Amino acid sequence: QIWCGPAMGAFNTWSAGSFLAEPENRGVVQVARNLLEGAAVVTRAHQLRTFGVPVPPAAFDFRPRPLG
Repeated sequence: QIWCGPAMGAFNTWSAGSFLAEPENRGVVQVARNLLEGAAVVTRAHQLRTFGVPVPPAAFDFRPRPLG
């Protein structure tokens, strides 16, 4: 057993129901690209909301997806 704190649990919750739910699909590149793209999408949505643009709550819910 490897202790990893709450990060692994948060990742498992985030990836549940997606292709990343299965450990064999969790390659370094797929995980990294999903985390980076998700961070960029959520950051941009927050930036737009800060500028007064009406942004729907769904814009802050980035789900993992296969990235090419």
